[in-house]
Amino acid sequence: MTMSSRFLYSCPQMLSRQRLRWLWALYTGTMMLTKGISIAVSPFVIYNNDTPAGPKKQAPAAGPKGGFGMIFHIAVCSPDSVLRSRVERQCLDYYARRDDACIIEQLDSPEALLARDDAGERYELYLIELPSTAAAASLRAAAALRSRGRRSPLAFLAHTPAHAYSAYRVDAMQYLLLPVPPEQLDALLARAAEPEYGPAIPVATASGLRVLPFADIEYLECTHHVVHFHLASGEDVPSLSVRVPFAQVAQPLLTDERFVQLHRSYVVNLAAVSQLAAGEFWMQSGARVPVPRGREPAARTALKDYLEKQFR
Repeated sequence: MTMSSRFLYSCPQMLSRQRLRWLWALYTGTMMLTKGISIAVSPFVIYNNDTPAGPKKQAPAAGPKGGFGMIFHIAVCSPDSVLRSRVERQCLDYYARRDDACIIEQLDSPEALLARDDAGERYELYLIELPSTAAAASLRAAAALRSRGRRSPLAFLAHTPAHAYSAYRVDAMQYLLLPVPPEQLDALLARAAEPEYGPAIPVATASGLRVLPFADIEYLECTHHVVHFHLASGEDVPSLSVRVPFAQVAQPLLTDERFVQLHRSYVVNLAAVSQLAAGEFWMQSGARVPVPRGREPAARTALKDYLEKQFR
């Protein structure tokens, strides 16, 4: 198994004791490293197996958050060493712009990933390639991680949208098509750093596969076999023409307590409702969603119950 690890390290005070001990052992040379592992420590000093240490630098001042918050341990699993290194570099570049830090661990196969899990290694984010000829093995590894209770964010890097729905069956946070633009990976890393990254739904559109976080969706509208995903930003994301019932398309959302369907053509995110008035949901974006006559009591009860849960 070929594996490499890298640290992007910003400030020692905020690291967990376990990782601080690991970093100190590496720094002082008291920990044996497997051949092929390289370490990058920044901004104090940069080391790897072949490069001499450069001059030490002063630690930067704390950012607007008042300190350095977290260190993220990320697994990048792919048989393609070039892809692994490219993703690693993008991750390091992203965390270099933040007040946090990251450890990137490269793994060359699903078996290697599960072996690390067997050894007790835990990650804050899994980035797993779905190779064109061996996607099933990666999907099985992801399913195995979920069955073992690993709830950390998990994202797939794929060459085709063909496996998107299988990916979301293992609660994938994101499904990115290769090559991944830096801004898309940055957005994924930002979302993974949130306390609860939340679910998302894949949507086939005329411009390709979109993955929409539930939290970004205000409401759904179905017209002429096209489902329009209206986002809090004001964007309308229309799906390709669908030949299944609207309720089936919306089913993943309806399993979430935020979403209700009180109209045959609309599903509403109660978290995005500003008020219920005169047979309409008034959305925070200014849009208005009709509530059928006779369903207003049910709409009022659903909104009241949802809001009460938020303030318990």
